Amino acid sequence: MRTSRKTTHARTLGALGLAAAALLAATACEPSDDKAGATPPPKSSTSPSVSASAPAVPSTSAKPSASSSAPGRPGEAEGDPTGIDGNCPDDYTDVKVEWAVPPTKDDSKLLLTVTNTSTEPCKLRTYPVLRLEDGHGRLVGVFENSKPQTEVTLAPGKEAYAGLLLRQSNKDVSTLVKNMALAPHGQSPDNNTGEGVLLQMPKGGVYVDDKARVTYWNSSSEAAVSPLFAH
Repeated sequence: MRTSRKTTHARTLGALGLAAAALLAATACEPSDDKAGATPPPKSSTSPSVSASAPAVPSTSAKPSASSSAPGRPGEAEGDPTGIDGNCPDDYTDVKVEWAVPPTKDDSKLLLTVTNTSTEPCKLRTYPVLRLEDGHGRLVGVFENSKPQTEVTLAPGKEAYAGLLLRQSNKDVSTLVKNMALAPHGQSPDNNTGEGVLLQMPKGGVYVDDKARVTYWNSSSEAAVSPLFAH
């Protein structure tokens, strides 16, 4: 099971919750540009942290932990596992959530950062498949025009980014969401493997509407967040 703990490192994030298991079983779908992500039950851990872009605002971070069924960790005889469709293996990445800009200016935009924690390079060919923990298990749509021209290759220790637009309407017609379930990298939106992590939103929750969208993973944080400002 993957867990998420609060940490004091800059720009860390995410938190796992076992309570999300029932939610992630939901199969409700939300309209998107073309695709939406299905997210499965998580495995749980938390860590307080301070966002690099908003020092005074805590973020959270989701970190993997070994399980009896997991392949060997880096350096063990089994070697690094292969991810879904050649994407980075879920057990060898660390995902962080923080404000794309300080929330005093705009609390509708988030930046997701994924780090390759393995000893081998890996690829990110898709976008983060996210499901809201909002009582309905709504899926987050995708900015189809955000797909990079070349596949993102992540060297060991390197990062990639995705922008998340939470809403395009006012807070009073939006839903407060404290967590989002993130499916394994490369998982099809229609495929529920029962794996994944639960990302805890900063500042105790964010307001999300039915037009929430996420970008593809990108090697540049600037390119990842730019679609968020076109709305």
